[in-house]
Amino acid sequence: MKQVPLIAGALAIALFANSVSAVWAKQPGKVSWPLFLMLLSSPLVFVSFGLVTARLGLAVGAGVIDSLLSVSTIAVGLILFREWDKVSSLQYLGMFLAFVGVALMLLFPKPLP
Repeated sequence: MKQVPLIAGALAIALFANSVSAVWAKQPGKVSWPLFLMLLSSPLVFVSFGLVTARLGLAVGAGVIDSLLSVSTIAVGLILFREWDKVSSLQYLGMFLAFVGVALMLLFPKPLP
């Protein structure tokens, strides 16, 4: 579980970039402050992703980060952007299963020889 702060940092950066891109896309004028923030945060997303996958491997690292990013981005859409009516019951089930998958990947790693 030493990787939790690194995973949380990578997730926070990617979630910020996703949220900013949603704000940017809704604006009529595309040259604006969200565009500037997207240009700054995008490289950080890939650097932090690389740091996580260097420790966990690409398969587990991508599974953890991408699953958590999907679920957390949906949560931001629901809470901050009030998109409750855009998510079905089965999609809520999918979010729950993504959390279960992340827990299984992090709590039961393959023992090293």
